[in-house]
Amino acid sequence: MEETKTSIIKLQKALEDDQKQLQQLIPGLPDEISMECLVRVPYQFHSNMKSVCHTWQHLISHPSFYQQRLKSGTSEHLVCLVQPLPPINDSTTTTTTEYDDNPLDSNNNKTTKNEDKQEQQQPIHSPPQYALSIYNITHNIWQRTSPTEGSGIPMFCQCLALPSSGKLLLLGGWDPTTLEPVPHVFILDFFGTTGATCNWRRGASMSVPRSFFACAVIGSSKVCVAGGHDSQKNALRSAEIYDVETDQWKMLPDMIEERDECQGLTWEGDSKFWAVSGYGTESQGQFRSDAEFYDLYSGCWSKVDGVWPFSSASPRGTTTAVCVNRDKHQRLWFLGGDQQQQQQSREVVQVSDTIRLEIVGSIPLPNCITGTNPCVTTFNYVGQEGGNHKNKHRLFVMSGGGGRGSSTLACGECDGEGASISDGYSNDGTIKWNHIHTPVEFSGFPYSASSLII
Repeated sequence: MEETKTSIIKLQKALEDDQKQLQQLIPGLPDEISMECLVRVPYQFHSNMKSVCHTWQHLISHPSFYQQRLKSGTSEHLVCLVQPLPPINDSTTTTTTEYDDNPLDSNNNKTTKNEDKQEQQQPIHSPPQYALSIYNITHNIWQRTSPTEGSGIPMFCQCLALPSSGKLLLLGGWDPTTLEPVPHVFILDFFGTTGATCNWRRGASMSVPRSFFACAVIGSSKVCVAGGHDSQKNALRSAEIYDVETDQWKMLPDMIEERDECQGLTWEGDSKFWAVSGYGTESQGQFRSDAEFYDLYSGCWSKVDGVWPFSSASPRGTTTAVCVNRDKHQRLWFLGGDQQQQQQSREVVQVSDTIRLEIVGSIPLPNCITGTNPCVTTFNYVGQEGGNHKNKHRLFVMSGGGGRGSSTLACGECDGEGASISDGYSNDGTIKWNHIHTPVEFSGFPYSASSLII
């Protein structure tokens, strides 16, 4: 009887040990050590990891896991671009464009160099079709994805990242068939909170169909949009705000001026949404020098003169925001050709007691960028160098046009002008640019760009 009781106790203890093992992230290892192992696995394998067990799926789908990757310096940097699909066949190189349910999935790992494929030719797209291109800076991988419903994504839609939740939004643009503005919102969830892969879903539509409008993220989960034009090409004054968490839109007071082709800007920790430049219905192509900002706390728009010095150049895509510190923000613009020479030092524009605008310097574009209006986005580069945690701003710049094998290109193989990423400063104080090899199917001009860290 005593032996039976002892056996039962041992069995219960064994079951308890087994249950404890099952609850551990990696059986036999403390969870702290297991977490250090898991956060170092490249993102392209995360969908496979989620299939191992429910514990891993829940862990890897939670934002805190990616915050831990950020702290450990193992995050990966992505640049997301709205690009047209290749319109015609290359007579020498045939490339098949594929769509990924999960960008950067290990089973869908695309290419860092253009690979010839003879299975099928890329069809001519009429009307043009657009998709989301994703460049993984950390692993030098280009990929493409698109929502499963319909044909591609709206033309000229705005691409906007919400870094804290790992979401990417595509807003507005034109219907590729009717060429009418649409109110659509597509959301790509990189963390994949409900399944084993990244998920596209439709968000609530904007109250007003619009295209070529200003938009920016404010706070951790809100998006402001303003201006643009309607189906009759009338410039808009209307504005609205979207809460991604509740999936609801709310109308804001109208702007003071009509603004088509305006640029939206916000800075981390600031409550103001800026709509820079743009033009009115009766003055198309004549870009305003002023800007407006909406303060979430006061609920009012304010206009500031002397913000955009280029009357013939659009600020869309060429302008990006950088937060230097808590009290100092920078707005960077990038223009090529003759526009680059027009920038002149001006008097300081005093917006309020706490805000002033001033040109503090000029940043030359990479030599390979010859287009007038390149597309630019900025991101916080986070990594570990020499055992120390590093965080610094870097810039991604890309244009279209040019030709294969241009002598100005570092690799001599890109179709078009390729792309470049800033990498610190040279001894003379100018920015150092690193060229990015760009396969032919990703060489189209990016109409909108954003970046996030995963």
